[in-house]
Amino acid sequence: MSAAHDSASAAGNASRPQTNDSAGPGSHTGAPVGLEPGPGAVALARPEAVGAERPPRNRVLVVGSVNIDDAVRVPRFPGPGETLSARSSATALGGKGANQAVAAARAGAAVRMVGAVGARDGSTALDALDADGIGTEGVARLEDTPSGRAFVFIDDRAENSIVVVPGANHAIPEAAVRDACLALRPGEVLLLQNEIPAETSRLAARLAREADATVVWNAAPAPESSEEIVEGHDLLLVNEHELDRIVTLLGATDNAPRVVPGPALGRSTAGPQSSTASAAAGDGVRAASAAIELRGRGTRTDPAAGSGISTDPVPADTARSVESLLAAVASATGADVICTLGAAGAAYRVGGVFGRAAARPVAAVDTTAAGDTFAGYFAALADLPLPQRLRRALDAASLAVTRPGASPSIPARAEVDALGPLSPDPRPAPAEAGVAAAQTAAVHSHRDLGPGRDRGTRP
Repeated sequence: MSAAHDSASAAGNASRPQTNDSAGPGSHTGAPVGLEPGPGAVALARPEAVGAERPPRNRVLVVGSVNIDDAVRVPRFPGPGETLSARSSATALGGKGANQAVAAARAGAAVRMVGAVGARDGSTALDALDADGIGTEGVARLEDTPSGRAFVFIDDRAENSIVVVPGANHAIPEAAVRDACLALRPGEVLLLQNEIPAETSRLAARLAREADATVVWNAAPAPESSEEIVEGHDLLLVNEHELDRIVTLLGATDNAPRVVPGPALGRSTAGPQSSTASAAAGDGVRAASAAIELRGRGTRTDPAAGSGISTDPVPADTARSVESLLAAVASATGADVICTLGAAGAAYRVGGVFGRAAARPVAAVDTTAAGDTFAGYFAALADLPLPQRLRRALDAASLAVTRPGASPSIPARAEVDALGPLSPDPRPAPAEAGVAAAQTAAVHSHRDLGPGRDRGTRP
């Protein structure tokens, strides 16, 4: 990372307006500025009166990619040598980093973005981030490098195929990463993906851990080699393909059967799933505990009312397969893991406790930003108990797949909160004493962290 890049960052951002950090939670004010809005973009007025007292906002730093997305709708994907006529096309803000920053902002967090765009073609992307109240002082504008670009093809089944040109995303100045991470405070969240060089993400993760911030790594797209593994994360977000790939790269496959992917998502009766991102939309968190919080920062008890908590066991064959893989990765990395499972919903291993969430049926239109929506919402809601945090992140992803586009499809917090309560599970729950014992065991398991989970001994 050269001094020229550092100077380009300073020059490119000197004239940009400072982001207003007082915008209220979920105060999405419309489609991204300067980019073509998707038909499903939501425009909501800022709900607070001037001078009204606002609750404290969670803070999220995103270090990741910023792309310009060219989305093309086709009846089906073309074969080799075949030319098809597209149904429509649109251009909007994209990139996993930018999408997750937008999701976190619309979930109500105060968000800063670190990345890079081209000086000649990146202003519209920065304007789009600014429109969601995202701090862009850490996004460099590089003179001799074009912005990253993604070419997204969506077929009539709402499946997508994506080709990414990294561009400026592979030239993020080291100084921008250092400056932003040195400003992190304990309890804040660093959110990483896999569309920028691994050494950049590793630097950010190390600095964030030194600041006692929580490091969330969405390993998407799936790492191609062990050199792309980002060490030092506290939470890993993956889909089935990414989980299986990481298990293989870590050499943790001896006693862990491969995940059998659920039915493809993005169809008319399924939750969201992207071929390049982890994604889920679900009901019914199936866990033995409602009182665990990531990395043991105290515990918060959720009585399960309205949260979809169910203590009924998941199907044994599926649960054993996924649980084994999650346990293998958790043991190898010392991190908590959440894996989305297509139409089967999501599974997690947090604090040594395994749980699941079933998928909410939706009429999917475009699954491109489903996983990014989940990741951004989950990172933004760090103050919530795990069941509520999962519930809102999953519901946000559900809404996202019902709309076209990447960032334009991401819902505002008010839309997610407005969703009706989950239907009660008619099956009997276990005795109250049994639930309490399971909760207590989960809390102690997470609080104590276990061998290799202390910050001083983690890789």
